[in-house]
Amino acid sequence: MENKRRFTRVTFKALTRIDFEHTAYTVGEIYNLSIGGCLLQIDPVPEPGTRCRITIRLSETDDSVAVRVKGEVVRSVSGMLAMKFIQIDPDSLFHLRNIIRYNAEDSRAIEEEIEKHPGIM
Repeated sequence: MENKRRFTRVTFKALTRIDFEHTAYTVGEIYNLSIGGCLLQIDPVPEPGTRCRITIRLSETDDSVAVRVKGEVVRSVSGMLAMKFIQIDPDSLFHLRNIIRYNAEDSRAIEEEIEKHPGIM
């Protein structure tokens, strides 16, 4: 079966906060993290098209060291929420790229993805 994914996915354990308009969730693991989005487990799951802010903390002691993105729910199934990243600042993109680089099995493939897609697609 052909893999149609544009970006490599990695599992990443980090305190992550997802802020929707009227509610917020905190999880300790991202099951699927890529340059373009993530898969998280939360319940109840918001409807596709719902927008949010996602903060992935990279330091237990310094809240300023984090990946901050705006996201949109793409799909939800059985408490799993697939998010597409729609906006990211340059510092957060730098951190996100490094997370993927250092957690992926094939760092060369990551470099090719970054070269082909310098921003979030």
